Amino acid sequence: MILPFVLAVTSALASAHLPVSTRTARAQDAFDRGLFFYYAYNGEASARAFAHAAALDPHLAMAYWGIALAEGPDLNAPITRERFDLAASAVEKAVTLDADLSGIERDFIESMALRYHGTFAAWAADDAAYRGAMLAFAQSSGDENAQLLAAEALLEDGGLGWQRGAPGSEESRAALNLVSAVLRDDPRSVMANHLCIHLYDLAPDRSPALPCAQRLDSVDFPPEAEHLAHMPAHYWIETGNYAAAVRSSERAYALLAETDAGTQSAHGERYGKHDVSVGYSAAMMLGNYALAQRWAQRMGVAFGTSFDAITALRFGRYQQAYAQSASEFAGTSVRGLAALRLGATAQARELAAQIAAPSRRGYMPQLLLAELAAADGKYDEAETWLQQSLAEQQSDFSGESIPLFPAGEALGALRLRRGDSAGAIAAFDDTLALYPNDARALFGLSQALAATGQNAQAAAATARFEEEWKGADVTVQDALP
Repeated sequence: MILPFVLAVTSALASAHLPVSTRTARAQDAFDRGLFFYYAYNGEASARAFAHAAALDPHLAMAYWGIALAEGPDLNAPITRERFDLAASAVEKAVTLDADLSGIERDFIESMALRYHGTFAAWAADDAAYRGAMLAFAQSSGDENAQLLAAEALLEDGGLGWQRGAPGSEESRAALNLVSAVLRDDPRSVMANHLCIHLYDLAPDRSPALPCAQRLDSVDFPPEAEHLAHMPAHYWIETGNYAAAVRSSERAYALLAETDAGTQSAHGERYGKHDVSVGYSAAMMLGNYALAQRWAQRMGVAFGTSFDAITALRFGRYQQAYAQSASEFAGTSVRGLAALRLGATAQARELAAQIAAPSRRGYMPQLLLAELAAADGKYDEAETWLQQSLAEQQSDFSGESIPLFPAGEALGALRLRRGDSAGAIAAFDDTLALYPNDARALFGLSQALAATGQNAQAAAATARFEEEWKGADVTVQDALP
């Protein structure tokens, strides 16, 4: 059982290769590992591998170029003064060694030298010069690594937003063209598949990223590349395949735990909370309380506060949710909502009164205030609070980040209780547009459609719900908002 894993990991590492001027095979291998780990957004492991290449061959100019690359930014990690100084020193060393280099190596080094030509305070202008040089280099040479590194630099500046069906900036459109060219010629490129998923994170149609997610899911990675194992969860959660998002997140979590065993690396600090949050939010969209509890425990470790109460509330365990300490995540709002479900309206009011005015901007307090207003028959006020909660969520969550309690579920449920079936259908449809295959929204939609006599559509919504609710250990009636 060990051999296939070793072969798969070797294959993943071999997907990053840039021939450099060295007679030392081990230096070339170390250089390629450095490039691979940069493509996995693990700057620490990348810098170590490039430094090892330099130790094996002190005259290898590209090893110092690699250190500058690793210490520089990526899409998730901005430049800092400390990293700037390390990168500037490394590229200066590379320049002193590049006299006898091939043209392509010299192009890499000269482009990187532009990025660190001046001071940290003036870095933005130098970074723009680097982007321009790398784009020209990539387009003229057709070199795969130049294309990938140019795309990375362009995305760092151009962002991931989309407008009118295309990336929202000239830089990001150029990055998409570069990544698409690499995928056409080398579908196994881990960096191309990595950037492909990022490029479509906010796209109206994410389907072009499906093969990229499938490819990364199919490869075993070394622990230092856990971010590559995590990336498919972006696609799965954004397209409503929450079970697949959990599976990808489980794999990334195991690798991250192996990487950080006994240590707290900067890489782990950067990605640990995010990776766990994605897995947890995906589990909260399903119907399996035990699964969500396991992820809640991981959230507790990552964030230093318990998520047990909010998890219990999501799955209809109201006694457990109410009994938990108010110091937990969103504890006061969670206890208030649980009290309402238990019929303890007076206690819910007392808890709501404890929430200071500035905190009422959070979507959980707004859900509580909406439920209290509805309990008093003040449905218009309840709708107002839920619309505020929806606005908060749409402002604060995008891409792979989704709320633990989509407010649209509660809005649809409120309208159903009011007898506004058409309004409920609209609310559930809007929720499903934001969070595809939300099982609770699908169940509510089927009820609303049946109430309006749309029996065929209701049956279709029910079938979709039943598919998404497979593996549940609670009834949907207990888990509704």
